[in-house]
Amino acid sequence: MKSKHNKWFPVAAVLVATLSATPANAIRAPRIELLREVTVSGAAVALSDLLPANAGDSLRAQAEEISLGAAPQPGNTRVIGRGGILHEMTGKRDLFEAIEIPERVTVSRDARPIALEEVFAAIQRALAQVNAPAAKNLSPENILLESQILVKAGDAGLQVLRSDFDSGMKRVRFLLWPSRDPTVLPFYVTAVLPEYSGSAVITDIKRSAIPLNDRGAARTPARSPKPEILVSPNASATLLLTSATLSMIVDVTPLERGTLGQQIRVRVADTGKVFRAEVDGRAHLEMKF
Repeated sequence: MKSKHNKWFPVAAVLVATLSATPANAIRAPRIELLREVTVSGAAVALSDLLPANAGDSLRAQAEEISLGAAPQPGNTRVIGRGGILHEMTGKRDLFEAIEIPERVTVSRDARPIALEEVFAAIQRALAQVNAPAAKNLSPENILLESQILVKAGDAGLQVLRSDFDSGMKRVRFLLWPSRDPTVLPFYVTAVLPEYSGSAVITDIKRSAIPLNDRGAARTPARSPKPEILVSPNASATLLLTSATLSMIVDVTPLERGTLGQQIRVRVADTGKVFRAEVDGRAHLEMKF
C-alpha cells in the first residue's frame, strides 16, 4: 500500500514550483502601448507625449528625456516610424521593455486660427502708439484676412512689425508676427482705409523694428526645418510694387509655388502682365523697380 505521503507528493511538487515562479512573473508588468495618434502643443516632441494617460510617473519621467525631434507646424502632421523611435531609445533597455511601439505614430500640432478681432486689436495698438488718426477710424470690416493663419492655443501675442501705405488705392499692408508662437512666420494683412478727412496722415506710421531681446540684438522669428510654401499657383496673392518715389499694392495670381525669399512669376489680375517677384510673406510678394 502506498503511503499518504507518496500520494500527495506530485501535488505538493507542482504547488511549490508554481509558488516559486510567481515572484518572477509578478515583477514584469504588461507593456504600455504608445498612442498611434497624438496632438502636441509645444515646438518639440518627446517620447512622453506618446504615452497614454495611464502610464506611471516613473515611466513618464524616463520618456521625457527622449527627444523625437521637432513638432509639425500648426495645421500639419508628422509621421514618426517605429525605427526612428527605436533609434532614439538606443541604450535604454529598461524603457524598451516597458513599452510597446506601433509601426508608426501620427503627430499633429494643437492649433487655432488667428481671429480677425485680435488682428484688428494689434493694428489698433500699433496705430495708437504713433498717434495716427486712422486708429479711431478703422473698424474690423476694413481688415482683409486673405489666408488662414494657425497658431498654438492661447494668446498669440500679435505684434505689428511694419506697414506699407498705398495712397492711390488707400490701402495699408501690415506685417504681423505672433510673438508667442515664434515658429509661425510673419504674415501680411491688408486694411482698406475708410473715407475721412486727412487720411494721408497714415503715412506717418512708423516702420516698427523687429522686437529686441534682452541683449538688444534683433530677435528674428524661428524658421521651420523645411521651407514652408507661402504662395501657390492660381491662388490669390498681393504684390507690393515699390520704387524711390512710388508704392503700389496690386492683386496677382502666382504662376509658381514659392517659399520665403524665392523669386517666382506672378500675373497681375487687372492687366495680365507677368512679373518676377520675391515671396516675403504668406500670400504676399514684393518687387522693386
